[in-house]
Amino acid sequence: MRDVAAHQNAPVGRPPSLVKLPPGTQLTVGKHQVTIVKYLSEGGFAHIYVVKTNPMERGTDVACLKRVIVPNKEGLNQLRAEVEVMQRLAKADNIVRYYDSNASRLPNAPGCYEVLVLMELCPNKSLLDFMNSRLRTKLSASEILKIMLDISKAVYNMHRMKLIHRDIKIENVLLDENFNFKLADFGSTCPILRVPRNHQEFQILHNDILLQTTPQYRCPEMIDLYRGLPVDEKSDIWALGVFLYKLCYYTTPFEVAGELSILHAAYSFPAQPHFPSGIRNLINIMLQENPVFRPNIYQVLMEVCKLSGF
Repeated sequence: MRDVAAHQNAPVGRPPSLVKLPPGTQLTVGKHQVTIVKYLSEGGFAHIYVVKTNPMERGTDVACLKRVIVPNKEGLNQLRAEVEVMQRLAKADNIVRYYDSNASRLPNAPGCYEVLVLMELCPNKSLLDFMNSRLRTKLSASEILKIMLDISKAVYNMHRMKLIHRDIKIENVLLDENFNFKLADFGSTCPILRVPRNHQEFQILHNDILLQTTPQYRCPEMIDLYRGLPVDEKSDIWALGVFLYKLCYYTTPFEVAGELSILHAAYSFPAQPHFPSGIRNLINIMLQENPVFRPNIYQVLMEVCKLSGF
């Protein structure tokens, strides 16, 4: 990301609050000039907008702008790391596409930064919205396999680069203009994490897992670091197993019993709705307590293709 001049004022000594930018506001994001079309949503210190810009690849001139205020250099570095991951994955299938970004100091808020990230607009909302629209009828097996195929492709592209997402979940999947499912939110992404060698490293990794992952999707080796197992690509496979279970049953397999049931991979399947044994078997092999016995993402992808009839 490139630092540019900032024009936002804020009270000295405290992080500024974001003010919604009105339609027609013009901004520079890296090499792109953008115009705010409308405000979409907010979360934490971030606002999301639809913007018009100079034509991107595939001829689109509409994009999504994420505008974030970070209170310190540490927060800025975390966002830089996320942007670097998005840059590496910019051409990968089924991943929300990155276009450009920049960061700027806020002159009247010492130590604070404004970060702008320009990315692909996914106009058909999120997978969570899609599932909520089907609360009465639930998803069919063919719909579930389509979602799994798309997200398995995304994870395959990440694992080829030795990156683990660490926060695969329903909420982090968006639908593009063609109703393809795309993986988003790379703030937790990292390389393979080695086994801690001392108490200090155990504590650092433990705190990082608490901060960067979602409890219901954590694998056993994340919860019990003293098993001495690395947190690697197989943690994403476990999360995909939880993800697939939730697509089928609208809850996670460990929703009630929590960590104890995760540690022993203790779960059951509801009687209804009924799904083909192949889907249940895929969940079972991804939710193996020992990561050695979980498939890799290529094997998951091939199994999803087989179940889909490809």
